[in-house]
Amino acid sequence: MNADHRSAPACASSTSATAVIDLPDTTQYEIHQVLITPAVATAWLRRNEANRRLRQRAVMQYVHDIQRGAWKPTGETIKFSTTGRLLDGQHRLAAVVESGVNVRMCVATGLDNSAFDVIDTGRSRTGADVLVIEGVGLRESSTVAAAMPLILNYQRGLIPHSRARYPNQELIEAWNTQAAIRRSSQFVAKLPRKVMPVGHSKALFLHWAFCQRDIDAADEFIERLFTGEHLGKSEPLYHLRQRLLQLRMIGQSIPDTVMLHAAIKAWNATRSGRTYSIWRPVFPRSDESFPEIAR
Repeated sequence: MNADHRSAPACASSTSATAVIDLPDTTQYEIHQVLITPAVATAWLRRNEANRRLRQRAVMQYVHDIQRGAWKPTGETIKFSTTGRLLDGQHRLAAVVESGVNVRMCVATGLDNSAFDVIDTGRSRTGADVLVIEGVGLRESSTVAAAMPLILNYQRGLIPHSRARYPNQELIEAWNTQAAIRRSSQFVAKLPRKVMPVGHSKALFLHWAFCQRDIDAADEFIERLFTGEHLGKSEPLYHLRQRLLQLRMIGQSIPDTVMLHAAIKAWNATRSGRTYSIWRPVFPRSDESFPEIAR
């Protein structure tokens, strides 16, 4: 099937697909109305430099709409940067390839490469998506993206688990400018992923926060929290680890605020040389304020 879907939003100019198959070379912001064939879509997808992962379910929904003639233009454009990089539209282009149907769409060229960080699509780009673009690995990017709001909250004097939201640009700026975050990410990436007392994103925040006080002590504290090596039964860290693992084993969830509070209390008790015979002193009371991190 090779239907020409001609209904499309008004665009600045109209041109044939073949005229823009090697698009774009222009440095000027322009919008073209283009009949996109599967061959054109295939060529343009090669410009998808380190874009986010393709969601096959979204592609197949588009394919279904296109093949039954239900595709409706929304005014959204296929977007290219001044360097020819595909910034937005990979799912629509993949659907054209998969369906084998020509579809007329609007195409924007001449956008700045940094526009990728702020473009919203059918599913807005997550922090993990844009971190991948910065060269962060897939697994690490998810951990960093989840930890970053905790770090930014703490830097702003908020409790870490405050529900403040940060734009992707702010996450990227923090990642690129704060070496301490990158160091903590590298450290946490090496921790075991079996029998984890806390998730890696929380561990990244805690490691970063404790490093503000003592880097070597932070390394040792988080590593022993995960491995359990050389822990005496009177150490606050021992009781923290055992209680967290016990709760995980019985399937009982623990709120982030409680877990982070307890971890900081265990750190503070360790720094002051306190010992405990049970886990209760490590975990917060209902009337207890969120603690400062001891030096």
